[in-house]
Amino acid sequence: MAVQRDPSGSALADLVARQREEIDRLRAAARRQAVVEQAKGVLAERLSCRPDEAFEDMVRLAQATGSDLVVIAAGVLDVPPPPGPPPNTPPMAAEGLFDPMRYVGPVDIPEPAPAPPGERTPQPVALAAVGTAADAEELAELVREHVHCDGVLVYLVEPDGGLRLEAAAEVPANVRLEWERVPLQLDTAVRAAVRTGLPRWLPDLDEARERYVLIGDPGAVWTSRAWVPIRDQTRVVGVVGLLWTDRHDFSAEERWELEVLVRAAGSTLLALVSADNVAQGRNWTLWVQHLLDVLPGSVALLGAVHGEGGEVVDFRFEAASPDAVDFTGRRYRQLVGRTILTSYPTVAGTELWDAYHRVLDTGVREVVSIFDYEENSPGLPQHGRYTLTIGKFGDGLILAWHEHEDPLQLERLRSVQRLGNIGWGEWNLVTNEIDWSDQLYVIFDRDPALGPMSLDEIRASVISEDLPILQNAVRRMLERGERTDSELHLKAGEQIRCGRFIGEPVLDVEGRPVRLDVVLQDVTAMRRAEKRVFDLSEQFAQEHQVADHLRSAVLPLPSRPLELPGMKVAVRYLAAEQWAEVGGDWYHAFPIDDGSTVLAIGDVAGHGLATAAAMAKLRYALTGAALTNPDPARVLDVLNRMLTGGDGVTLASAIVARFEPTTHRLSWAQAGHPAPLLLRSHEVHPLDRPDGPILGAVRGAVYATARTLLAPEDTVLMFTDGLIERRPSAGARGDDLERLMDEIRGFIADLDPVEMPEVLTSRLVPATPLDDTCIVAATIMA
Repeated sequence: MAVQRDPSGSALADLVARQREEIDRLRAAARRQAVVEQAKGVLAERLSCRPDEAFEDMVRLAQATGSDLVVIAAGVLDVPPPPGPPPNTPPMAAEGLFDPMRYVGPVDIPEPAPAPPGERTPQPVALAAVGTAADAEELAELVREHVHCDGVLVYLVEPDGGLRLEAAAEVPANVRLEWERVPLQLDTAVRAAVRTGLPRWLPDLDEARERYVLIGDPGAVWTSRAWVPIRDQTRVVGVVGLLWTDRHDFSAEERWELEVLVRAAGSTLLALVSADNVAQGRNWTLWVQHLLDVLPGSVALLGAVHGEGGEVVDFRFEAASPDAVDFTGRRYRQLVGRTILTSYPTVAGTELWDAYHRVLDTGVREVVSIFDYEENSPGLPQHGRYTLTIGKFGDGLILAWHEHEDPLQLERLRSVQRLGNIGWGEWNLVTNEIDWSDQLYVIFDRDPALGPMSLDEIRASVISEDLPILQNAVRRMLERGERTDSELHLKAGEQIRCGRFIGEPVLDVEGRPVRLDVVLQDVTAMRRAEKRVFDLSEQFAQEHQVADHLRSAVLPLPSRPLELPGMKVAVRYLAAEQWAEVGGDWYHAFPIDDGSTVLAIGDVAGHGLATAAAMAKLRYALTGAALTNPDPARVLDVLNRMLTGGDGVTLASAIVARFEPTTHRLSWAQAGHPAPLLLRSHEVHPLDRPDGPILGAVRGAVYATARTLLAPEDTVLMFTDGLIERRPSAGARGDDLERLMDEIRGFIADLDPVEMPEVLTSRLVPATPLDDTCIVAATIMA
């Protein structure tokens, strides 16, 4: 932020004196100037002509009638003419300001009353301060400080009549970016000030919104605004916007003072932008920008940056085309104002840097066909390859560039086409030119030396059954201008291939197709795979149905708990989800002749029809073995010899238990199966597991028998691994036996022992839906 400067010394006193004289002259002329300028705008609107033409008409009328110009202007506005300036007032033609004294005689007018005291800085100090600004941004801040407003915007008029933001003070960055340029199409107060040459005083926000599009509205709301034009010798060259957050009414004296201050600020601004012929450079810079605005690609105007000795030390982006983008991704407005060496430091000393200086010195156009840029700053791409064209323009350069396509990226694109079996083609309907990608020749099994096929040749390559599909697709593109997506069977050499055909027309301004863009993907392998999957699904469904029927036949599920000697047994079988394969889980519970009860549960490894058949064999074999010798270890020995003695390999886990009601003794053996859980007095713990390998794995395996005494109301829970085994996709591996025991402890206290087996089996949930689960709960009766 600029600091207000307190003028002192004789030089400053002289400056203040001169400014006071200028204030006197301006105040005398301001009243008449406002009337003439307003009349010029009104007359221009009535006659549909330019303001300068309307002004000339009023001058000719005053000369023809011998009247004062101010009187003519007042007549146009239908208001009384204002009084003239005091006698002996020197003309102001030297300052280039409009001077009604050129056309009207001297008339006595009273000296205007001094400005009322308030917050505004006294005019001489304010005028002296704005004259000390070192740049446009400092000037805007000085104006804001001395006017005591909340924000300042300074716009300069461009050659096309639009306005470009030159400086601002206390204005949000988003407003500065959004309103960096005020286009002609918008009805804004700043454009109205330029068009009429008169200030726009807008104390009321609602009224201003009804009249104009407001800059910064609605995000940054200034309640009151004033737009005061800046003039040079011949025309309005800019506008200063004064912005207040709170409502601010403008008295007549304040308006005079603000116009005088803006006049002085405008003189300073024009002097700043005119320094070292910058004004002339700025003029053609703006014209170049308008030219670049309609050019495609990346084109920019570079201005030479001179060192203290006058030598060219750098180049600055003065203007850029809308499509311009450098290798870092900076675009258009982000480029303007940046210098080459600041943005691309490694360019110094390269062939490109030398070419810049040669073209600036000789004026001869040069093309740098390949320039490899290497970046050494972190966070940016390491390299880029460009072609650049350099030409001289004034004391600067016109630079056009485009990036070479990265060979690695091209190779990746070719890989995508090859791996996806995708080809593309373009048919120019105006020139009848056809272009194919390499992969399209592969899909059609065509020699690239023969060139692309014509539309008639492609039609001949489609099998007759699919010709209506192709004809309909082409008709939609040519007649309706629509995109199409369909599948066709094509003759490619000796093969028939299935291709996905996607076409889109490119239309002219009248909606007629001028080019067809087509993508063709060979989906033959995909369709074959889909058919194979469908066939396997049908086979699987049939096998699943047979296995399910087999399991239902050999593994009946009781509708209520079984009453067996000394115990009450509940069984629950939880089948896997419908689309999963049938598993080999099984159970058995039956009495034998000696009055004891045999309980068994098992799981055959695998899924499907063969597994279901193995499960049936084990269940039937167990019944015979238990009736012959009820010792659990001996029963498992029989089952193991059956599996190891057959063809192939079948593995199964199992538990066989025998309960003797007279002694309440439970004898049990296991073959690679989870141990049963004992539920006693609200406690849950697994039984000690005797030795025993999985069935079918080891010939002559030895199985041990464990024995434990059970008490009335004890419950023995046997289950297959589906109840506790978690899948890797669930986030953990292995069995979740602890989770199961914690779950049972959570509800066992509320259960009636009589209902224990049935309720227990109904409340347990498998760890995975992908596997069958079998649960057997046996409660000892008193």
